[in-house]
Amino acid sequence: MDLADGQRRLMLQVWRKHHPLWLAPHRPFFLLAGLWAAIVPLAWLAPPGLGPEPLSWHRHEMLFGMGGAAVGGYLLTALPAWTHDGAVSPRTTRLLVALWIVGRIAFMSAPHSPVTLAATSCFFLALGSFLSQQAARAKAWRRLPLAVSPFILAAFELLSSSGPASAYEATHMRAMPLFYALLISLVGGRAILAFSRHWGEHSQSLPFVADTRWVSQGAVSALIVAIVSMLFEKDAVAASLAVLSGLAQFSCMLRWRSWKTLRYPALFLLHLAWLWLSFGLVLVGFSLLSVSHVSTMTALHALTMGAMGTMLIAIMGRAAMTRQGSRLVLSPVLALAFALVFLAAAVRLWASVGGSWGGPFMLYLAAVLWITGWVLFLWNFRHALCGEVPRPVLSARFGATP
Repeated sequence: MDLADGQRRLMLQVWRKHHPLWLAPHRPFFLLAGLWAAIVPLAWLAPPGLGPEPLSWHRHEMLFGMGGAAVGGYLLTALPAWTHDGAVSPRTTRLLVALWIVGRIAFMSAPHSPVTLAATSCFFLALGSFLSQQAARAKAWRRLPLAVSPFILAAFELLSSSGPASAYEATHMRAMPLFYALLISLVGGRAILAFSRHWGEHSQSLPFVADTRWVSQGAVSALIVAIVSMLFEKDAVAASLAVLSGLAQFSCMLRWRSWKTLRYPALFLLHLAWLWLSFGLVLVGFSLLSVSHVSTMTALHALTMGAMGTMLIAIMGRAAMTRQGSRLVLSPVLALAFALVFLAAAVRLWASVGGSWGGPFMLYLAAVLWITGWVLFLWNFRHALCGEVPRPVLSARFGATP
Protein backbone atom coordinates (compact mmCIF):
# COMPACT_ATOMS: atom_id res chain seq x y z
CA MET A 1 0.00 0.00 0.00
CA ASP A 2 2.86 2.36 0.79
CA LEU A 3 4.38 1.63 -2.61
CA ALA A 4 1.06 2.36 -4.34
CA ASP A 5 0.71 5.62 -2.41
CA GLY A 6 4.24 6.61 -3.37
CA GLN A 7 3.56 5.95 -7.04
CA ARG A 8 0.32 7.92 -6.86
CA ARG A 9 2.07 10.89 -5.25
CA LEU A 10 4.80 10.72 -7.88
CA MET A 11 2.25 10.79 -10.71
CA LEU A 12 0.44 13.74 -9.16
CA GLN A 13 3.73 15.58 -8.74
CA VAL A 14 4.69 14.99 -12.38
CA TRP A 15 1.27 16.19 -13.52
CA ARG A 16 1.64 19.52 -11.70
CA LYS A 17 1.65 22.59 -13.92
CA HIS A 18 5.12 23.73 -12.88
CA HIS A 19 6.88 20.39 -13.20
CA PRO A 20 9.90 20.71 -15.58
CA LEU A 21 8.34 18.11 -17.90
CA TRP A 22 5.72 20.65 -19.04
CA LEU A 23 8.05 23.57 -19.71
CA ALA A 24 8.24 22.59 -23.40
CA PRO A 25 5.93 20.31 -25.43
CA HIS A 26 8.81 18.36 -26.94
CA ARG A 27 9.68 16.96 -23.52
CA PRO A 28 6.57 14.83 -22.87
CA PHE A 29 5.81 14.08 -26.52
CA PHE A 30 9.32 13.01 -27.54
CA LEU A 31 9.46 10.94 -24.35
CA LEU A 32 6.16 9.25 -25.25
CA ALA A 33 7.24 8.69 -28.85
CA GLY A 34 10.43 6.96 -27.73
CA LEU A 35 8.65 5.00 -25.01
CA TRP A 36 5.95 3.78 -27.39
CA ALA A 37 8.50 2.89 -30.07
CA ALA A 38 10.19 0.61 -27.52
CA ILE A 39 6.98 -0.90 -26.10
CA VAL A 40 4.89 -1.66 -29.19
CA PRO A 41 7.20 -4.32 -30.74
CA LEU A 42 7.05 -6.25 -27.46
CA ALA A 43 3.69 -7.56 -28.69
CA TRP A 44 5.62 -9.75 -31.14
CA LEU A 45 7.87 -11.11 -28.40
CA ALA A 46 5.07 -11.90 -25.94
CA PRO A 47 3.60 -15.44 -25.73
CA PRO A 48 0.47 -16.00 -27.87
CA GLY A 49 -2.70 -14.82 -26.18
CA LEU A 50 -0.88 -12.49 -23.80
CA GLY A 51 -1.56 -8.86 -24.59
CA PRO A 52 -3.28 -7.30 -27.65
CA GLU A 53 -3.42 -8.90 -31.09
CA PRO A 54 0.13 -8.23 -32.33
CA LEU A 55 -0.42 -7.43 -36.01
CA SER A 56 -3.20 -4.85 -35.85
CA TRP A 57 -1.95 -3.26 -32.62
CA HIS A 58 1.60 -3.03 -33.95
CA ARG A 59 0.49 -1.41 -37.21
CA HIS A 60 -1.86 1.05 -35.58
CA GLU A 61 0.27 2.10 -32.63
CA MET A 62 3.53 2.55 -34.52
CA LEU A 63 1.84 4.90 -36.97
CA PHE A 64 -0.70 6.69 -34.79
CA GLY A 65 0.87 6.24 -31.35
CA MET A 66 4.60 6.70 -31.89
CA GLY A 67 4.13 8.77 -35.04
CA GLY A 68 1.38 10.89 -33.52
CA ALA A 69 3.44 11.76 -30.44
CA ALA A 70 6.47 12.66 -32.57
CA VAL A 71 4.39 14.84 -34.92
CA GLY A 72 2.71 16.58 -31.99
CA GLY A 73 6.01 17.22 -30.23
CA TYR A 74 7.69 18.63 -33.30
CA LEU A 75 4.84 20.85 -34.51
CA LEU A 76 4.13 22.28 -31.06
CA THR A 77 7.84 23.00 -30.62
CA ALA A 78 8.01 24.69 -34.03
CA LEU A 79 4.85 26.76 -33.44
CA PRO A 80 6.52 29.72 -31.62
CA ALA A 81 8.84 30.20 -34.60
CA TRP A 82 5.79 30.39 -36.87
CA THR A 83 3.81 32.84 -34.74
CA HIS A 84 6.68 34.71 -33.01
CA ASP A 85 4.82 34.23 -29.73
CA GLY A 86 5.84 32.51 -26.53
CA ALA A 87 6.05 28.77 -26.01
CA VAL A 88 2.94 26.59 -25.83
CA SER A 89 1.46 26.72 -22.34
CA PRO A 90 1.85 23.77 -19.96
CA ARG A 91 -1.93 23.54 -19.71
CA THR A 92 -2.31 23.01 -23.45
CA THR A 93 0.52 20.49 -23.48
CA ARG A 94 -0.99 18.50 -20.60
CA LEU A 95 -4.40 18.44 -22.30
CA LEU A 96 -2.97 17.13 -25.57
CA VAL A 97 -0.85 14.54 -23.76
CA ALA A 98 -3.96 13.36 -21.89
CA LEU A 99 -5.85 12.96 -25.19
CA TRP A 100 -2.94 10.96 -26.63
CA ILE A 101 -2.94 8.64 -23.60
CA VAL A 102 -6.72 8.18 -23.76
CA GLY A 103 -6.41 7.14 -27.40
CA ARG A 104 -3.79 4.51 -26.55
CA ILE A 105 -5.90 3.04 -23.75
CA ALA A 106 -9.04 3.03 -25.89
CA PHE A 107 -7.46 1.20 -28.83
CA MET A 108 -5.94 -1.43 -26.55
CA SER A 109 -9.31 -2.03 -24.86
CA ALA A 110 -11.66 -2.18 -27.86
CA PRO A 111 -9.89 -1.54 -31.19
CA HIS A 112 -12.85 -0.96 -33.51
CA SER A 113 -15.67 0.36 -31.33
CA PRO A 114 -17.24 3.77 -32.10
CA VAL A 115 -16.06 5.09 -28.73
CA THR A 116 -12.50 4.07 -29.59
CA LEU A 117 -12.70 5.79 -32.98
CA ALA A 118 -13.74 9.01 -31.26
CA ALA A 119 -11.08 8.67 -28.55
CA THR A 120 -8.20 7.88 -30.90
CA SER A 121 -9.01 10.68 -33.35
CA CYS A 122 -9.60 13.36 -30.67
CA PHE A 123 -5.88 13.93 -30.17
CA PHE A 124 -5.26 14.71 -33.85
CA LEU A 125 -8.38 16.86 -34.13
CA ALA A 126 -7.43 18.90 -31.05
CA LEU A 127 -3.82 19.23 -32.18
CA GLY A 128 -4.83 20.32 -35.70
CA SER A 129 -7.39 22.81 -34.36
CA PHE A 130 -4.88 24.42 -32.02
CA LEU A 131 -2.07 24.62 -34.59
CA SER A 132 -4.24 25.94 -37.43
CA GLN A 133 -5.93 28.51 -35.19
CA GLN A 134 -2.58 29.81 -33.95
CA ALA A 135 -1.06 29.86 -37.44
CA ALA A 136 -4.08 31.67 -38.90
CA ARG A 137 -4.09 34.22 -36.07
CA ALA A 138 -0.44 35.00 -36.80
CA LYS A 139 -1.10 34.99 -40.56
CA ALA A 140 1.57 32.31 -40.99
CA TRP A 141 -0.09 31.05 -44.16
CA ARG A 142 3.01 29.21 -45.39
CA ARG A 143 2.84 27.01 -42.31
CA LEU A 144 -0.81 26.03 -42.73
CA PRO A 145 -0.07 22.78 -44.65
CA LEU A 146 1.86 21.50 -41.64
CA ALA A 147 -0.64 22.98 -39.19
CA VAL A 148 -3.55 21.08 -40.76
CA SER A 149 -1.62 17.83 -41.23
CA PRO A 150 -3.05 16.38 -37.96
CA PHE A 151 -6.52 16.59 -39.56
CA ILE A 152 -5.29 14.29 -42.32
CA LEU A 153 -3.89 11.93 -39.70
CA ALA A 154 -7.31 11.96 -38.01
CA ALA A 155 -8.93 11.07 -41.34
CA PHE A 156 -6.51 8.17 -41.78
CA GLU A 157 -7.28 7.10 -38.23
CA LEU A 158 -11.01 6.96 -38.90
CA LEU A 159 -10.64 5.26 -42.27
CA SER A 160 -8.17 2.62 -41.17
CA SER A 161 -9.93 1.72 -37.93
CA SER A 162 -13.52 1.66 -39.14
CA GLY A 163 -13.16 -0.77 -42.05
CA PRO A 164 -12.44 -4.49 -42.18
CA ALA A 165 -8.88 -5.73 -41.85
CA SER A 166 -8.62 -6.57 -45.56
CA ALA A 167 -9.52 -3.01 -46.62
CA TYR A 168 -7.21 -1.62 -43.97
CA GLU A 169 -4.30 -3.55 -45.42
CA ALA A 170 -5.19 -2.96 -49.09
CA THR A 171 -5.56 0.82 -49.10
CA HIS A 172 -5.21 3.00 -46.03
CA MET A 173 -2.45 0.95 -44.41
CA ARG A 174 -0.30 1.26 -47.52
CA ALA A 175 -0.96 4.97 -47.98
CA MET A 176 -0.28 5.95 -44.38
CA PRO A 177 3.52 5.41 -44.47
CA LEU A 178 3.64 7.47 -47.67
CA PHE A 179 1.95 10.33 -45.82
CA TYR A 180 4.61 10.18 -43.13
CA ALA A 181 7.19 10.17 -45.92
CA LEU A 182 5.53 13.37 -47.13
CA LEU A 183 5.84 14.96 -43.68
CA ILE A 184 9.51 13.94 -43.56
CA SER A 185 10.00 15.53 -46.97
CA LEU A 186 8.38 18.78 -45.87
CA VAL A 187 10.04 19.04 -42.45
CA GLY A 188 13.28 17.13 -42.92
CA GLY A 189 14.13 18.66 -46.29
CA ARG A 190 13.99 22.21 -44.93
CA ALA A 191 15.80 21.25 -41.73
CA ILE A 192 18.66 19.38 -43.40
CA LEU A 193 19.24 22.16 -45.92
CA ALA A 194 19.20 24.83 -43.18
CA PHE A 195 21.45 22.87 -40.81
CA SER A 196 23.92 22.04 -43.61
CA ARG A 197 24.12 25.66 -44.75
CA HIS A 198 24.62 27.00 -41.23
CA TRP A 199 27.37 24.50 -40.55
CA GLY A 200 29.06 25.32 -43.84
CA GLU A 201 28.90 29.06 -43.21
CA HIS A 202 30.34 28.81 -39.71
CA SER A 203 32.87 26.02 -40.12
CA GLN A 204 34.08 26.90 -43.64
CA SER A 205 34.53 23.17 -44.15
CA LEU A 206 31.57 22.51 -46.42
CA PRO A 207 31.34 23.89 -49.96
CA PHE A 208 28.23 25.83 -50.86
CA VAL A 209 25.15 23.65 -50.54
CA ALA A 210 23.15 23.94 -53.73
CA ASP A 211 19.56 25.18 -53.61
CA THR A 212 17.28 22.15 -54.00
CA ARG A 213 13.99 24.05 -53.79
CA TRP A 214 12.65 23.06 -57.20
CA VAL A 215 13.79 19.45 -56.91
CA SER A 216 12.26 19.21 -53.44
CA GLN A 217 8.99 20.74 -54.57
CA GLY A 218 8.83 18.29 -57.46
CA ALA A 219 9.49 15.37 -55.12
CA VAL A 220 6.78 16.55 -52.72
CA SER A 221 4.26 17.08 -55.54
CA ALA A 222 4.93 13.61 -56.93
CA LEU A 223 4.50 12.11 -53.49
CA ILE A 224 1.18 13.88 -52.90
CA VAL A 225 -0.22 12.56 -56.17
CA ALA A 226 1.17 9.11 -55.36
CA ILE A 227 -0.72 9.07 -52.05
CA VAL A 228 -3.99 10.09 -53.70
CA SER A 229 -3.46 7.53 -56.46
CA MET A 230 -2.86 4.76 -53.91
CA LEU A 231 -6.03 5.68 -52.01
CA PHE A 232 -7.96 5.29 -55.28
CA GLU A 233 -6.13 2.01 -55.95
CA LYS A 234 -4.26 3.33 -58.99
CA ASP A 235 -1.17 1.38 -58.04
CA ALA A 236 0.70 1.80 -61.33
CA VAL A 237 0.46 5.60 -61.11
CA ALA A 238 1.34 5.60 -57.41
CA ALA A 239 4.33 3.34 -58.03
CA SER A 240 5.78 5.45 -60.83
CA LEU A 241 5.42 8.66 -58.83
CA ALA A 242 6.89 7.07 -55.69
CA VAL A 243 9.98 6.02 -57.65
CA LEU A 244 10.22 9.50 -59.20
CA SER A 245 9.95 11.13 -55.77
CA GLY A 246 12.56 8.79 -54.30
CA LEU A 247 15.03 9.53 -57.07
CA ALA A 248 14.43 13.26 -56.64
CA GLN A 249 15.07 12.93 -52.89
CA PHE A 250 18.35 11.17 -53.62
CA SER A 251 19.24 13.95 -56.06
CA CYS A 252 18.81 16.39 -53.18
CA MET A 253 21.39 14.44 -51.18
CA LEU A 254 23.88 14.75 -54.02
CA ARG A 255 23.31 18.50 -54.20
CA TRP A 256 23.62 18.77 -50.40
CA ARG A 257 26.98 16.93 -50.62
CA SER A 258 25.80 14.66 -47.82
CA TRP A 259 29.09 12.76 -47.66
CA LYS A 260 30.84 15.94 -46.48
CA THR A 261 28.77 15.99 -43.28
CA LEU A 262 30.57 12.88 -42.01
CA ARG A 263 32.84 15.39 -40.24
CA TYR A 264 29.84 16.64 -38.26
CA PRO A 265 28.19 13.49 -36.80
CA ALA A 266 25.10 15.23 -35.39
CA LEU A 267 24.26 16.48 -38.89
CA PHE A 268 25.36 13.29 -40.61
CA LEU A 269 22.58 11.37 -38.82
CA LEU A 270 19.95 13.46 -40.62
CA HIS A 271 21.53 12.77 -43.99
CA LEU A 272 21.66 9.03 -43.27
CA ALA A 273 17.98 9.08 -42.32
CA TRP A 274 17.20 10.86 -45.59
CA LEU A 275 18.87 7.98 -47.43
CA TRP A 276 16.20 5.65 -46.04
CA LEU A 277 13.52 8.02 -47.35
CA SER A 278 14.76 7.95 -50.93
CA PHE A 279 15.50 4.21 -50.84
CA GLY A 280 12.13 3.42 -49.25
CA LEU A 281 10.13 5.34 -51.83
CA VAL A 282 11.93 3.62 -54.71
CA LEU A 283 11.49 0.21 -53.07
CA VAL A 284 7.77 0.78 -52.49
CA GLY A 285 7.36 1.85 -56.10
CA PHE A 286 9.17 -1.23 -57.41
CA SER A 287 7.11 -3.51 -55.17
CA LEU A 288 3.85 -2.00 -56.46
CA LEU A 289 5.07 -2.57 -60.02
CA SER A 290 6.02 -6.17 -59.09
CA VAL A 291 9.56 -5.71 -60.41
CA SER A 292 11.21 -6.67 -57.12
CA HIS A 293 11.11 -9.71 -54.84
CA VAL A 294 9.89 -7.55 -51.96
CA SER A 295 6.20 -7.37 -51.10
CA THR A 296 4.62 -3.96 -50.69
CA MET A 297 3.99 -4.49 -46.97
CA THR A 298 7.65 -5.41 -46.50
CA ALA A 299 8.85 -2.47 -48.60
CA LEU A 300 6.79 -0.09 -46.47
CA HIS A 301 9.02 -1.03 -43.53
CA ALA A 302 11.80 0.88 -45.28
CA LEU A 303 9.68 3.98 -44.74
CA THR A 304 8.35 3.19 -41.26
CA MET A 305 11.31 1.54 -39.53
CA GLY A 306 13.91 3.08 -41.83
CA ALA A 307 12.93 6.64 -42.69
CA MET A 308 10.58 7.34 -39.74
CA GLY A 309 12.65 5.56 -37.11
CA THR A 310 16.02 7.04 -37.99
CA MET A 311 14.70 10.53 -38.74
CA LEU A 312 12.85 10.68 -35.43
CA ILE A 313 15.95 9.72 -33.47
CA ALA A 314 18.10 12.17 -35.46
CA ILE A 315 15.71 15.08 -34.86
CA MET A 316 14.43 14.30 -31.37
CA GLY A 317 17.94 13.48 -30.19
CA ARG A 318 19.04 17.07 -30.94
CA ALA A 319 16.99 18.23 -27.95
CA ALA A 320 19.30 16.27 -25.63
CA MET A 321 22.61 17.10 -27.32
CA THR A 322 25.13 19.37 -25.64
CA ARG A 323 27.02 22.08 -27.48
CA GLN A 324 30.74 22.43 -27.91
CA GLY A 325 31.37 25.86 -29.36
CA SER A 326 29.27 26.02 -32.53
CA ARG A 327 28.75 22.26 -32.82
CA LEU A 328 26.22 19.86 -31.38
CA VAL A 329 27.94 16.90 -29.73
CA LEU A 330 26.61 13.46 -30.65
CA SER A 331 26.94 11.26 -27.57
CA PRO A 332 28.11 7.63 -27.98
CA VAL A 333 24.80 6.42 -26.53
CA LEU A 334 22.71 8.29 -29.08
CA ALA A 335 25.05 7.24 -31.91
CA LEU A 336 24.59 3.60 -30.88
CA ALA A 337 20.82 4.06 -30.61
CA PHE A 338 20.68 5.44 -34.15
CA ALA A 339 22.91 2.65 -35.47
CA LEU A 340 20.72 -0.06 -33.90
CA VAL A 341 17.49 1.41 -35.31
CA PHE A 342 19.16 1.81 -38.72
CA LEU A 343 20.33 -1.81 -38.58
CA ALA A 344 16.92 -3.03 -37.36
CA ALA A 345 15.27 -1.66 -40.51
CA ALA A 346 17.85 -3.40 -42.71
CA VAL A 347 17.45 -6.71 -40.85
CA ARG A 348 13.64 -6.45 -41.15
CA LEU A 349 13.91 -6.15 -44.93
CA TRP A 350 16.46 -8.95 -45.11
CA ALA A 351 14.14 -11.21 -43.09
CA SER A 352 11.68 -11.20 -46.00
CA VAL A 353 14.13 -11.52 -48.91
CA GLY A 354 17.04 -13.44 -47.43
CA GLY A 355 15.74 -16.90 -48.24
CA SER A 356 17.21 -19.47 -45.87
CA TRP A 357 19.00 -16.65 -44.04
CA GLY A 358 15.71 -14.92 -43.31
CA GLY A 359 12.71 -16.19 -41.37
CA PRO A 360 11.40 -15.78 -37.82
CA PHE A 361 14.84 -15.46 -36.21
CA MET A 362 15.63 -12.38 -38.32
CA LEU A 363 12.26 -10.87 -37.46
CA TYR A 364 12.93 -11.33 -33.76
CA LEU A 365 16.44 -9.94 -34.21
CA ALA A 366 15.04 -6.84 -35.93
CA ALA A 367 12.60 -6.34 -33.04
CA VAL A 368 15.35 -6.71 -30.42
CA LEU A 369 17.63 -4.27 -32.26
CA TRP A 370 14.80 -1.76 -32.62
CA ILE A 371 13.75 -1.99 -28.96
CA THR A 372 17.33 -1.74 -27.71
CA GLY A 373 17.94 1.31 -29.89
CA TRP A 374 14.92 3.13 -28.52
CA VAL A 375 15.73 2.21 -24.92
CA LEU A 376 19.15 3.78 -25.45
CA PHE A 377 17.48 6.85 -26.94
CA LEU A 378 15.30 7.17 -23.84
CA TRP A 379 18.33 6.84 -21.58
CA ASN A 380 20.09 9.60 -23.51
CA PHE A 381 16.96 11.78 -23.65
CA ARG A 382 16.60 11.87 -19.86
CA HIS A 383 18.98 14.86 -19.84
CA ALA A 384 16.42 16.91 -21.78
CA LEU A 385 13.59 16.36 -19.28
CA CYS A 386 14.75 18.58 -16.44
CA GLY A 387 15.99 22.09 -15.84
CA GLU A 388 15.30 25.20 -17.87
CA VAL A 389 14.60 24.85 -21.59
CA PRO A 390 17.14 26.61 -23.81
CA ARG A 391 15.43 28.55 -26.58
CA PRO A 392 14.93 28.06 -29.42
CA VAL A 393 14.65 24.28 -29.47
CA LEU A 394 15.87 22.31 -32.51
CA SER A 395 17.22 25.47 -34.12
CA ALA A 396 19.91 25.61 -36.79
CA ARG A 397 21.23 28.83 -35.29
CA PHE A 398 24.54 28.36 -33.55
CA GLY A 399 23.80 31.12 -31.10
CA ALA A 400 21.24 29.04 -29.24
CA THR A 401 21.17 25.65 -27.72
CA PRO A 402 18.86 23.27 -29.60
